[in-house]
Amino acid sequence: MCNSSSINTYLIFTDLDGTFLSNDNFSFGDNINLTKKLLNLGHYVIINSSKTFAEIYDLLSSNDLSLPIICETGGGIYLPQVQSGNNQSNHLDYIPLFEAPKVSNIQSDLSFIFNEFEDDFRFFDDLDKKDQEKLSNLNGDGLILASKRVFTKLIVWESNMDRLEEFTNTLEKYNLNIIRGARFCHLCSAFSKGKSMNILKSHYVKKYPEITFKTIALGDSSNDIDMLMHADISCIINSVGNNKINNEELLKKSIRSNAPAPLGWHECLKKIVDIGDS
Repeated sequence: MCNSSSINTYLIFTDLDGTFLSNDNFSFGDNINLTKKLLNLGHYVIINSSKTFAEIYDLLSSNDLSLPIICETGGGIYLPQVQSGNNQSNHLDYIPLFEAPKVSNIQSDLSFIFNEFEDDFRFFDDLDKKDQEKLSNLNGDGLILASKRVFTKLIVWESNMDRLEEFTNTLEKYNLNIIRGARFCHLCSAFSKGKSMNILKSHYVKKYPEITFKTIALGDSSNDIDMLMHADISCIINSVGNNKINNEELLKKSIRSNAPAPLGWHECLKKIVDIGDS
């Protein structure tokens, strides 16, 4: 999709849980309809989430959407053959633009580190199903889709922040990151939502040199800070969770919603994009 006649063509990067979707029940309100309106106006809407590709694809396909996907906190970037609000594609029609190193063997490869911190955390994969459902607020097929992780490992941190900092510093020696999300910590290699956002923006700038793109990023928690800081326009959705954004520089420069998700997403975008009556 390309719209060279637009005054501003926006690349809209959005988190899901607590931003596009309610953190409590994953409802999206009118945000699907607004997304389709944005696409019809010539803008791009890109999912940039800690969720797996399988989870994001399921959400999009069930709502007749085919959008670019950045999954697992920046670990993979996937482009649909056609970005549209009338989805006729399947997951095989997505082309990888970037994929980070996989972490499938990390528990065994770095067991000497994890053993040192074994009283501080648990891997989500090691929890019984009941605890997984309780902590993730997922069950059934939703939990199965969430388990299809390739680039990250979920960690339930159960110790103090000083200990987490020590754990993070130890992992950095092996080119690994810990990214705090709304529910879990994400163990991954050296990537982030912001880095993957920049990769995708560069792709579009190169593909459509005649267009001047501006980036909008929408998020609600600390794992969105990198993405929000790199955007031309940053929007912070009012969070009801315990992992709110406390970066003072970012808070000063950002548009902030009064309502939490899903209404906060709609509220912020109406302040930026001329979307008519909605």
